[in-house]
Amino acid sequence: LQVWVSNPHTVALLFQPVLLRCHYRTAASSSSSSSSPIVTWKYKSFCANPSAGSDDPLQAGTEVSSSSSSSSSSCPDSSRTVRIVATKQGDLVTLGEFYRGRSVTVLGGAELSLGPAAWGDSGIYICTVTTVQDLVGNNEAVAELVVLGEA
Repeated sequence: LQVWVSNPHTVALLFQPVLLRCHYRTAASSSSSSSSPIVTWKYKSFCANPSAGSDDPLQAGTEVSSSSSSSSSSCPDSSRTVRIVATKQGDLVTLGEFYRGRSVTVLGGAELSLGPAAWGDSGIYICTVTTVQDLVGNNEAVAELVVLGEA
């Protein structure tokens, strides 16, 4: 199992559509929906306390984090907002409670469409792919999203 994102650092304008592209390759066959991998997108807000090792590209200056693993672990989850955005198995997409009522979905195999970007969408998004038929490899990838206001 291999999971990756096309663009680990995305900048979007407020109210513009956002698409975070996650891809995966698995050795398992996908002949039935019960054997389809489960794709989960999780949201983590950027660290609020700069002394905790800020992973917010705007607070850190112009340099964007060079390692996605350091950005997702630079402060504990207890000091940030963490929530499930959506899960998908086969053609069934289930949205997390916070995202219901928004035009959020998982397209294709694992691409997260956030619809019009909102202020609260800035943060770290983790794409996790789980399949019981292929347990070897890297099953998650990280994408950072920064939403900017219009000039």
